[in-house]
Amino acid sequence: MAKRGGPTLIQRSRQVPDEQKALYHQVLGAGKARVIRKFLGLTPADETAIRERLGKGIRENLARGVK
Repeated sequence: MAKRGGPTLIQRSRQVPDEQKALYHQVLGAGKARVIRKFLGLTPADETAIRERLGKGIRENLARGVK
């Protein structure tokens, strides 16, 4: 089998930003089968608690005028 030119799969994946890879794996689905992988393993309750805590901090900062 002839070797094709250009970067390998690993080399190409290094050019993709980490944020884009995370989007593929956690939101859009990766590969042909569109597999969703939950890296952090957060439960829905964890996600809710994080959203509430972040929202509270943002609201407090906005109320104080912090940028």
